[in-house]
Amino acid sequence: MTDRCKIEKRPLRVAVFGAGISGLAIAHQCVKQGFEVTVYDKEMSTGGKCRGTVIDGKVYELTHRQLFAKNHHLINFLKEIPSSTGSCLDSIYPQNRVQFHWGKKNKTMQFQRLYFKGLDKLLDDAKSAYSMVYSQVSLIDILWFKKQIQRDYDPSELLKKTVGEFFEYQTRPSLAAFLQPVLLGWIGCTDETSALSVLDLLNNKIGEFHPDAPQAYSLGIREPIGDAIITPLTHYLREKGVQFHLGNELRVLHSNDEKTHVDYVELKDTDPVKADFYVLALPAHVTQSLLGKASKALDYRYVFSHGFQFHFSSMPEILKDKTVGLVLDSPWGLSYHITTSEEGNVCLSVTATDLDKAIGVMYLQPVLECSEEEVRDELLAQLFGELSLLDDPTYEAFNIGLGAKIVNKNEAETHYSDWFLGPPIRNEEGERCYWVVQHALTQPTSKSHLPLIAENYSNVFLSGEYLYDPKQKWRVPVTLERCIETANLCMEHVLMKASLLDMEVV
Repeated sequence: MTDRCKIEKRPLRVAVFGAGISGLAIAHQCVKQGFEVTVYDKEMSTGGKCRGTVIDGKVYELTHRQLFAKNHHLINFLKEIPSSTGSCLDSIYPQNRVQFHWGKKNKTMQFQRLYFKGLDKLLDDAKSAYSMVYSQVSLIDILWFKKQIQRDYDPSELLKKTVGEFFEYQTRPSLAAFLQPVLLGWIGCTDETSALSVLDLLNNKIGEFHPDAPQAYSLGIREPIGDAIITPLTHYLREKGVQFHLGNELRVLHSNDEKTHVDYVELKDTDPVKADFYVLALPAHVTQSLLGKASKALDYRYVFSHGFQFHFSSMPEILKDKTVGLVLDSPWGLSYHITTSEEGNVCLSVTATDLDKAIGVMYLQPVLECSEEEVRDELLAQLFGELSLLDDPTYEAFNIGLGAKIVNKNEAETHYSDWFLGPPIRNEEGERCYWVVQHALTQPTSKSHLPLIAENYSNVFLSGEYLYDPKQKWRVPVTLERCIETANLCMEHVLMKASLLDMEVV
């Protein structure tokens, strides 16, 4: 009994696997509780999908960034992380104007995103309805859609219903043709995504807003997310004593004989890890392979999404009325974000979605079957219906964002074997090569109900964008708020287990 008490008096040790935003968030929560925390990741840098930086005044990022004034967990989290200006919340700004954009018709519809009062909200709702009319959705379907998203519903029922079922895609094809590219470009939503997730998103203007949020429904991050959040968060955690072991890949969970408790974790090419608790903040397929039968409730679709940047020396005329928006008639599910640096350089950051499936309008191929130049041309054709921006005197360069490359077969097999591999293509010199993509969005389906605890292991917990907990208030996947809220709820489970350990000692 004496030895046990001595063991329990030391800080509980928590090993976090995965240094993306979910892993870093749970590490932060553990530090606040006085736990001894170590973070492991197979990559040599933190951030996962949340990557982006400015190099020589130019933006390079995996994707652009957006959040909402009702994202309470995320905003509270950002307030707690120190940065060079005060806290990470200082990087948040109000996106007063957002757009729906039609590339083929060269039309942009502006929406105001300040907090609404009376007439302003009526006007904004009218614009939303008009955008559907302009996209040739029938008036009957528009009225039905408005009622459908505003009616009372049972959350448990809609958690199990797909978006396609809820919005009756099969019998309302014009409505489906409008909604599918909007939801695909916004959050990588598939037809099998839970309807409840999408309703959270569509009703983002309803409910309580965070009192410290800038005065707008839609919020942006001024700098690329790596510079704005990941770098200061990693630095802060190191200062708080968190140990980082990067370049260390988790291989196997080794349990006790009864398979109720993980005794230690085996890593690739290094010593095993022993801790009191293990948190898996890893990609869905890795979690599934580690947990085996326990992850049957994990049903998801990978959606390949990636950002590309066009750089300009100053603001070209065609972008002057743009800020952030969705391209409604893009088969690639395009969204965009305009950034202007202090030096006056301009970046048009475009995110394409469904890279392996959606067929383009110029070359009639998915992104992963196009060369770099073909992707560049295809993006401009879908955004503006033409390529004249390449001849603009302000145009400087096109950039493949972080986390995707075109490489030859030897490089793909040697250096990128754990990246997603595209089909063979020919580059401009006629050489055979491949797209490799580091990350994909994990879009849980309506069948996915994997909880935040590994039910067969008493000391293993899960955190990530694709997991489910009945306490969740924001169920929109592949969003920062989902990641932070899930980490907070995961921490509740850890604390509950920690308190049980204390009771055992007593």
